Amino acid sequence: MASGSAMRSSHRPDRQNSSAPSSSTSRHVGPPPHISVRSKVPSSRRSVTPTSRARASEDNDPEPGRVRVAVRLRPRNAEDLVSDADFGDFVELQPEMKRVKLRKNNWSSDSYRFDEVFTESASQKRIYEVVAKPVVESVLNGYNGTVMAYGQTGTGKTYTLGKLGNHDASERGIMVRALEDIIANISPASDSVEISYLQLYMESVQDLLAPEKINIPIVEDPKSGEVSVPGAAVVRMQNLDHFLELLQIGEANRHASNTKLNTESSRSHAILMVYVRRSSPEKEDNDFSFLGKESRSVSPAGHGMPTVRKSKLLIVDLAGSERLDKSGSEGHMAEEAKFINLSLTSLGKCINALAENSPHIPTRDSKLTRLLRDSFGGSARTSLIITVGPSSRHHAETTSTMMFGQRAMKVVNMVKLKEEFDYESLCRKLENQVDHLNAEIDRQQKSRENDQIAMDKKLGECQNSFAEAEKSLVARSE
Repeated sequence: MASGSAMRSSHRPDRQNSSAPSSSTSRHVGPPPHISVRSKVPSSRRSVTPTSRARASEDNDPEPGRVRVAVRLRPRNAEDLVSDADFGDFVELQPEMKRVKLRKNNWSSDSYRFDEVFTESASQKRIYEVVAKPVVESVLNGYNGTVMAYGQTGTGKTYTLGKLGNHDASERGIMVRALEDIIANISPASDSVEISYLQLYMESVQDLLAPEKINIPIVEDPKSGEVSVPGAAVVRMQNLDHFLELLQIGEANRHASNTKLNTESSRSHAILMVYVRRSSPEKEDNDFSFLGKESRSVSPAGHGMPTVRKSKLLIVDLAGSERLDKSGSEGHMAEEAKFINLSLTSLGKCINALAENSPHIPTRDSKLTRLLRDSFGGSARTSLIITVGPSSRHHAETTSTMMFGQRAMKVVNMVKLKEEFDYESLCRKLENQVDHLNAEIDRQQKSRENDQIAMDKKLGECQNSFAEAEKSLVARSE
């Protein structure tokens, strides 16, 4: 999210007023579909960091990728039916037009356009395939990716992302489906998948898989700008069942409370980090001529240089924003809500700054924005799903969520391929070649020794035969 690497779109949302037969007015908010994102990226901002040794694309050039935003409407619940008889009139979805309308009063409504609009009947499978699967496929191909859910508390973020689906596989959320796809598409012999599972609770980074680890530091690479949490547990995945076990452990350690708005309200932001390492087809030596003569000489003549693609997928379940007068939070829960709202406010400020091409991006205002530095304005392919409820009682919160999604659509990341020379694999390959050559030398040396013995034996036999012949010749001459 640093301003040095952040790429930003400069267009503003359309605002259109239309008069219906009943004289109601509508205000449209959304990016114009005809504007090319690529045209907004200065060519001078497309350089690859030399020290990273990462190849951004076939021509070493990062490509711009706008943050994709989808909206999902939570189905009505019993409380909505009892307390808000007009909730059906508040939110109007127009999926075919990828538009959402929020009714302000009897005469006007606000209109918002997104990349995708899901009705309350949308299946978990469809949500995954549209929102997350393109990001997962990019991660498998060597790009960093982020899938994040944002919205008011109680609107279905955790259900969308983290539902385990133990009893009904059709209810599995994005986390489970993403790992299922990743595990199915890697080779256990040459590739690996590892995960860390963290929560940001009251500005403290904590390990959900090793709860004794709290206040884990966030480290930023001064050269590449990449963010890491080296103190967190990293677990290598064996299979999907293993992941489900870890996810259950993490969810059990996550802070949650019962509020008026949500019986299982998450009190922390949860971040699943998935590290994927895949071996790439070997490249010919001349593909890496820029390394110089010394590095090129490492690879034997006629052999390719092994490469590896290292990518990271973040799946972020943000705690829901809440108003204390509505949630009824008091005491410690009110303090939790304060930290949640402050971190979400910091994230909103960063999104605003990126959307407006501000020279300063306040990423250091919160640990949340530091952790998400690569997701907004960085090098990751990012997909955001915003969740809203149907009730007009939460008009202000729903409108705020819509505006957050609109601003996020203006953020453009510079997506880069992370492909590096696999020196570890190369060393193993060269060690095997050395072992093979030593074995061949030993074989040839032993073969020469055997040949020498055979030749010496043959020579001895010839000498004996010559001596016998010489004796016979002398005897005859006498």
